[in-house]
Amino acid sequence: MPLRLFILLNVLITLVTPLTGQNATHRIESFDASDGLPPGWSVVAGDWKTSEGKLQVRSMDSDSYITFGDPSWKNYQVEAEVTFIKVREPSRWISLLVRADEDGTTPWSQVPVRFDATRKNGVEFAVRTAPDQWSVRQVAAADAPCRLNQPRRLRVTVRETFVEAYLDDQKVLESHYCVDRRRGCVGLGASGCIASFDNVSVRLLPDDGDAVATPSGACETVAHRGFSAIAPENTLAAIDEAIRAGADGCEFDVYQCGDGTVVLMHDKTVDRTTDGTGRITELSLEQLRQLDAGSWKDKRFAGEPVPTLKQALERLRGTGCQPVIEVKMEGISRQVIDDVRALDMVDQVAVIAFSKTVVQEIRELEPKLTCAWLYGETIPGTPEQQADFLQSQARECNARILDLSYKILSPELVAELKTRRLGVWTWTVNEAAVMQALRRWGVDSITTDRPNLMTAESVGQ
Repeated sequence: MPLRLFILLNVLITLVTPLTGQNATHRIESFDASDGLPPGWSVVAGDWKTSEGKLQVRSMDSDSYITFGDPSWKNYQVEAEVTFIKVREPSRWISLLVRADEDGTTPWSQVPVRFDATRKNGVEFAVRTAPDQWSVRQVAAADAPCRLNQPRRLRVTVRETFVEAYLDDQKVLESHYCVDRRRGCVGLGASGCIASFDNVSVRLLPDDGDAVATPSGACETVAHRGFSAIAPENTLAAIDEAIRAGADGCEFDVYQCGDGTVVLMHDKTVDRTTDGTGRITELSLEQLRQLDAGSWKDKRFAGEPVPTLKQALERLRGTGCQPVIEVKMEGISRQVIDDVRALDMVDQVAVIAFSKTVVQEIRELEPKLTCAWLYGETIPGTPEQQADFLQSQARECNARILDLSYKILSPELVAELKTRRLGVWTWTVNEAAVMQALRRWGVDSITTDRPNLMTAESVGQ
């Protein structure tokens, strides 16, 4: 049999062979057999065609997607050779899609690689949660940028809610938040470029079952800077909205202004959230009172003032919504505690800080105050090693509660911290699907810009 005919027959066999069985390897397409799209491939958007044994997409001015495979797939590995041919600018990307719907109906997930893959977000795990909305749940930087006409091998594995991505056989990213769709087909994507794909393959992985863990305990809702999705952050209006939404707690940030008064503000300056300029620590309370802290959010909040810590505490006292004070600067622990004591609210307030010095001071000055250490950097190692690090840091500042970015959490890490009797709070989560996952893992508190999403109706309690 001529070699050319032998190769053609083998390609045709792989196209019609069903992908069945566990750990089955199946060559989906090398694009050598036909000038048309393979059977079962569905163009969702963009200009896709096969040419010279590759699948090419022209997507200079828009996003383009194509899907293939079985929507009942759950755990699998998909990989492809991906090549940039032309790019509009270095942030543009090509991607592999997982847990997708055949026609592109949201939600679905993808791992894009930017042409400049060495950027902080050179590789991402992102979820298209709505036709006009992305949720980027993890970012990473690759070791080397992409180059025109030089292929790279991109591989993505999804098991249950866990996703990991490899670029040229080097692991670059992982996330535990593939939680929006439990099953789905795969696909390819491109944005702002002309690109080609070749040697696309899928391998099914063992199905661990469809059982979904139930929440392991109560999980409180903390409004981030008040109900900041609908009201100007760190204002009494945002606090009022948090109370109305039924939040268990209301977080806000504090600095000490120029005359020694502790006031609500997230940034070191007033520039972003008021109509004024200048550093908080250099402005007096009288000067701050002249500022409009609401119009930037919406004109209906025009004239909303910068509140003092005492005003915020007074607004929350007796409401059942716990004040959660994030101390943004060192050296003001005693003033914060004095304000809390002045209103007889030591048993009602929690204090959090990224500074271990602040947490240690708060714990020493007022041991009755609930206090947590904030942390959000990626921690290398196994869940046990990650927990070792966090426990050692907590011990340094005498904290029994950790308030961690949700992006560094995993079910294994939460379980490990719980075995060490550490409380686990997390921030800032604004999607119901992620909230549900965190509740199942057993976190104690979730901080969110949208406390309404944590109602029983929204998260299916």
